[in-house]
Amino acid sequence: MSGRTLVLTHTHAGVHALRARMSRLGIDPRSAAVDTLASWATRYIAAFPKLGKPLGRMPHGSEWNSLYTGGLDVLSVSPVRDVIAASYDRLLVDEYQDCDLHQHRLVIALAEQLPTIVFGDAMQGIFGFAGPAVSWGRDVFPAFPLVEELREPMRWKKTNPALGEWIAQVRGKLERGERVDLTGGPAVFLRCENAYDLSPLFHELDDVRGSVAAIHCRRATCEQLAKSSRAAYQAIEDIACKSLQQFAANWDTSSSGQREVLLRTLVRSAVLFKPLIPGEPGPEEDVRVEGMAQTAYKALSSTGDPGAAVQVLSACRLHSRARSFRAELLRDTAKALSALAEGKHATLVASASVTRQRVSHMGRLLPKRTVSTPLLLKGLEFDRVAVPDALHFSNEDDEGAQAKLFYVALSRARTSLVISSSTPEVHFPLPS
Repeated sequence: MSGRTLVLTHTHAGVHALRARMSRLGIDPRSAAVDTLASWATRYIAAFPKLGKPLGRMPHGSEWNSLYTGGLDVLSVSPVRDVIAASYDRLLVDEYQDCDLHQHRLVIALAEQLPTIVFGDAMQGIFGFAGPAVSWGRDVFPAFPLVEELREPMRWKKTNPALGEWIAQVRGKLERGERVDLTGGPAVFLRCENAYDLSPLFHELDDVRGSVAAIHCRRATCEQLAKSSRAAYQAIEDIACKSLQQFAANWDTSSSGQREVLLRTLVRSAVLFKPLIPGEPGPEEDVRVEGMAQTAYKALSSTGDPGAAVQVLSACRLHSRARSFRAELLRDTAKALSALAEGKHATLVASASVTRQRVSHMGRLLPKRTVSTPLLLKGLEFDRVAVPDALHFSNEDDEGAQAKLFYVALSRARTSLVISSSTPEVHFPLPS
């Protein structure tokens, strides 16, 4: 396609995946602007604040609706519409199954200015907790008539066609509410007792040259798996990084002594220290780093200085026996504390919000080996995917989402797939 294309999706993981795919296909990055609907709306309402009424911070809960309403108000001005029509030749919107009605109305307004195509997959609609999504029959097709349904597993043609065919067959069974046999296909099946069995994460791992993701629905389990792997895998944070936000909120209302306790608790939640062999002396450099950390802890306890907290986190990175399994949390906590120490923000809550907004707008580079939830990894692809304890999907409260979550996990695999379960078959209710 000639001209310049605006490509919008829902998550920053999706933005990262689309840009990576464009790079692999040799598409000139200047020919397409790829962004999330939220980020695109945020920029336009910030550029026209009297119309868009920006919050000036990351929205929470129902505040996201005002973001898209503000975008609609900005688009009501003819000069803005002229700018959009002059800037782009078409609009493509991916992951349309995740649109809510506020986002849908914004896309319709954009479609009045640009030729528009939307793409979606009902089996990947797993954001139901965020509110009702659009109805294909009632909302989408009247505005964007159905052109075609893709049935051929194109994504696996060059990497593992047999895996693609098997995942397509599994998808059909899930859509019909049938049992899925995990044995006999191209996916490796391993028996396990529970989700904390690490065998699927390390199965022939040395033979994998590319990226690896272990996928479980519960964040606490993901963090425990990363910890049990001794940081061979990294647990990534949600976009808002709730752990950082909670730490920041507690910091702002705590005394100096309480801040030391808060920081020690944060470090324990993210770092392991390899034990020394009995009688073995620690390296001199580690002894120096440990002394630096203890001095910084004392300074934090007496002064509450965020600079002292930054020194503690720096010591964690320098210690040869320290292994962080939540490196993203430590890194962004250090950034937020540094900005606070430099006087850039009045509170740690404000500093943390700016730090995570930067991640939200710019995206993040995932570690080579990731353990996370389907929600955070949807839209991404990995050379190897490991699914610990496939039966755990049956524990999700939303029965209509269980099959979808399982399908999203499987379909992240590009080349190889390892699934563990206590039974060779799984069965989920019909997807909603």
